[in-house]
Amino acid sequence: MSLPTAKTIIRKAGSAVAIINGDNREVLKKYVNQVDLLVTSPPYADARKKHYDSVHPDDFADWFLSFHEAFYNALKPNGSLVINIKDKVVDGVRHRFVWRMIEALCDQGWYSIDDYIWHKTNPMPGYWPTRLRDGWEYCFHLSKSKKPYFNADGVRKPIGDWVESRLRKLGENDLSRHNSVNQSGFGRDISKWVGKQTVLPSNVISLALVGKNQGHPAVFPVDLPLFFIKLLCPEDGLVIDPFGGSGSTGLAALSAGRRCVLIDNNAEYCQQAVRRLREEGVAEDHEVQPQKQVKPQPGLFPKS
Repeated sequence: MSLPTAKTIIRKAGSAVAIINGDNREVLKKYVNQVDLLVTSPPYADARKKHYDSVHPDDFADWFLSFHEAFYNALKPNGSLVINIKDKVVDGVRHRFVWRMIEALCDQGWYSIDDYIWHKTNPMPGYWPTRLRDGWEYCFHLSKSKKPYFNADGVRKPIGDWVESRLRKLGENDLSRHNSVNQSGFGRDISKWVGKQTVLPSNVISLALVGKNQGHPAVFPVDLPLFFIKLLCPEDGLVIDPFGGSGSTGLAALSAGRRCVLIDNNAEYCQQAVRRLREEGVAEDHEVQPQKQVKPQPGLFPKS
């Protein structure tokens, strides 16, 4: 059975995800200045056979730059690009192709806003003679602007039980700003925590690895793109994952009520993404619309 070029999955709430089988460098030409957030985990160096290219770490930065123009042009002026990726060990040492890629993007005009760490709470077991288990990965936040759209309130988390016991008895030094004893210039006013129910998170995101394969060699947890969607995409915004894989970003967008497009050049991954969105996104049969040719859909596909 031949695979359709695109399928649209529509939820009752009104949010929608399109899955497009194609080269994102071509597909994104239809989305110039329309995208609020590009969030993706690209193929890692030498790790994704028959998916784009099996790229040697030495060539990875140049390979990724081939997507730069399409990504940059698709984003709105205050849009963001988030890249989840990890360095590769080559001949026993870390190859820094990831940092070379980020520096190359900055040379092309991108602003490196912040570096996030995905802390894996259940890293894979194993033994290596000179290193320990990989317990984290990078998530780089880049933008076309030094002041991209940023909604910190969208990712607030419960303050925690510690605050009740800590604030029950406030000392004299807790009722006003108390400067550090080492004269560092930093200080605190503990009384400002009274009555607060939430707090802003740090730039370390603790999430477990996905327990099942989902038909793709590197599935990241849905909550990872969900964090950045809530932080960097407005409620009426458009999210695109240019290396859509098995559809995790699409599931995240559906749960957050955002419009989303997944692009992948691997037809089997597109089929798997459709299956996951149908099953895990709770889309009913009449809400899944196969299309053999990509046709504009109001509110989802690009403006003509």
